[in-house]
Amino acid sequence: MISIISRIEVHHLILDFIIGDLHIKIIYTKKKKMETKHLHHIIIVLGLLFSFNNTNAQCGPAGNGTNGGIHCMYPDSIRNCLYVGGGFHNSGMDTMNHCGYWNDSTYFPMSMMGNNGCNDSVWCFAMFNGDLYVGGEFTQAGGVACNHIARWDGTSWYAIGDGFNQPVHALAVFNNELYAGGDFTSSGATTLNYIAKWSGSQWNQIGTGTNDDVEAMCVWNNALYIGGDFTIAGGITVNRICKWDGTNFSAVGSGFTSGMGQCMVHSLCVYNGNLCAGGMFEHAGTNDMHNLAMWNGSIWSSLGDIDGSGMGDNVVSAMCAYNGHLFIGGNFGSCGSTSSSNLGMWDGSSWSSIGTGIDGQVNSLAVYHNELYIGGSFTNAAGTSVNNIAKYSPNIGIQPIDVKINSIKVYPNPAIDYVQISWINEQSSKVILSITDITGRILFEKNEGEIAVGFHDELVPVNYLSNGIYFVTLNSTDRKYSLKFQINK
Repeated sequence: MISIISRIEVHHLILDFIIGDLHIKIIYTKKKKMETKHLHHIIIVLGLLFSFNNTNAQCGPAGNGTNGGIHCMYPDSIRNCLYVGGGFHNSGMDTMNHCGYWNDSTYFPMSMMGNNGCNDSVWCFAMFNGDLYVGGEFTQAGGVACNHIARWDGTSWYAIGDGFNQPVHALAVFNNELYAGGDFTSSGATTLNYIAKWSGSQWNQIGTGTNDDVEAMCVWNNALYIGGDFTIAGGITVNRICKWDGTNFSAVGSGFTSGMGQCMVHSLCVYNGNLCAGGMFEHAGTNDMHNLAMWNGSIWSSLGDIDGSGMGDNVVSAMCAYNGHLFIGGNFGSCGSTSSSNLGMWDGSSWSSIGTGIDGQVNSLAVYHNELYIGGSFTNAAGTSVNNIAKYSPNIGIQPIDVKINSIKVYPNPAIDYVQISWINEQSSKVILSITDITGRILFEKNEGEIAVGFHDELVPVNYLSNGIYFVTLNSTDRKYSLKFQINK
């Protein structure tokens, strides 16, 4: 809590700042005249103090975001990007078509032969043998015919066997094998009950599968845990969650039930050595457990009820461990006794909110470049205007005042032999100039050193670059400013 107390005494102006246990006092006397610059300094101090005290309220946009909801995200440390998938078509003026990737400054389509993305919604990602596997409602990817699942190697799309007759909602890698779960009941002529394993040439059923939709999968303690709408797996009663050890299905305690309305497990996550399950449910066995539970290998325990404001709208659809905390997202109004609009943070003993929360449903959470990314269907994140995706860092409130750069230009564009890069510094700063390809690989880099306020330009040879899309990036303090250009010889 911050308290600000001011009072005027005979020859004194006294300002007291009380921040929790910290007490700061500033005294101006008749001999120590308060000038405009002093007031400016006080305002800066106050801003920093509020930042220190309110870091949980800090969320920022991730570029232009998307024009439709985001269903899934996946960080790729090899290609240094964050994949995003969902029901969107564009990011700003760029056509994406349901999937693409973000490199911390720009969104790119997953394009092949001029065909961007997929022809319908993307619901899940998984990395397997160095390639990205994509599942969803689509039947084409990059112009290639595929049934609800495809492989992306960074430049091209491929079908995966016969695919499936209905959408894929979850992908996971267990024992170096790729698993898919969803609404499907077959792959070509092969019968599959909602879950399957890829052999390298075809999709095969595991056991006798489940009796309803698979929504989530997670590897924990040398087993694959599977959640969804089902009540039976491998012929045994499991109630919305089960364990697969590579040979057999088994129940996870008594699973989950609901007195009325829909019951399902929608998300799974490992946190502090335990397995967390989120979704829509009311009980684990005979114990009340609303929409979120933790499994330690023997029993389910509650982290507090996750509740919304109306019947049937309470769902935990995303979870992620970040910075020693468990973050959950979905469609809810409170976590335990804490008011939390669609996004909550558990520190191991209590819940807290992230500022004013999110104004729509959160569908996915992922950690990329040490920041938590939040994806879903929303336009406001903790008071910041965004387009269905935002990023959060507990340190964002205490970053130094960043240097402003504007009017970045690249000429000519398209280019053949040289590009002239120009920009305006609004403050003196250190600047690093780089050119990268669409994978983020650095092709040119120059440390400009300390750059004064004003107009600056740099002539850079690009005759060694092949035809294609490239990016100019100016790194200044903790900020990146990027612009796209093209080589067309």
